[in-house]
Amino acid sequence: MKKILFFLCIVTLFACVQTEDENIVAQVNEVKLTIDEFKANFSDEEWNTLSIDSKKEFIQDWVKLTLLAQEADELQISQSPKIKERIKNAENNIKSNALLAAKLADITISEDELFNYYKIHKSEYQTSHKEYKVQRIFTKDKTKIKEILDAVKTSSFKDAAIQYSEEPAGKNGGYIGFLSQKSSHINIWNALKSLRKYHYKTVETNKGVYILKYYDTRTVDTEKTFLEVKDEIKKMVAKKKNEDVYNGLIQELKNKSEITISI
Repeated sequence: MKKILFFLCIVTLFACVQTEDENIVAQVNEVKLTIDEFKANFSDEEWNTLSIDSKKEFIQDWVKLTLLAQEADELQISQSPKIKERIKNAENNIKSNALLAAKLADITISEDELFNYYKIHKSEYQTSHKEYKVQRIFTKDKTKIKEILDAVKTSSFKDAAIQYSEEPAGKNGGYIGFLSQKSSHINIWNALKSLRKYHYKTVETNKGVYILKYYDTRTVDTEKTFLEVKDEIKKMVAKKKNEDVYNGLIQELKNKSEITISI
């Protein structure tokens, strides 16, 4: 059994042995993890918000990984050509990602860019909504509701609206045209959604009481506002800029390099 020296000393939590060159937070045999190496696994923002438990968990994972890696070295597994190639590829990936991160960090997106994109592509951002063509009777006097409903039954909805409705549309038989969700009181809109065509229903609002019915529907396509799609556009513009930076960098590096492909 190997003798394993393992100790933790997260700076704000534990007292730790320091040398002039190192502030060690963990060690497995001869392999040490310094506080700077520990922090290098996170962005500044991640590190500043990392909980104590998360730091402890990372250290434990590092210990397990290091133990396995050391055993792989001892068993000569890491000397396999396949493993060496995979290690080289992993190293290249890390270097490439670091370079791209540095290049992409300089990208900025202005409000004007976002709005100009919106103006050009406005027709692509549409939303569909349902509208109801409504006839209604309005009164502020709740005590009149029964009388009005009786009039609807004995004559017609139109005649009852002309006689009783207390809004201007009443003179025209209560026809008010199409209503959308945006232009309707929430109680009226909910009632319309649950109402059967040509049937009527009493709905109370803070203004008074309505007797509603609808006799037609339509689906309307409208353009979304800039604020509604701003975040979506920002992702699109950022993606395009990232692709442009990546492709430009690859082309630049190709132009100054000698490349040979034999397959």
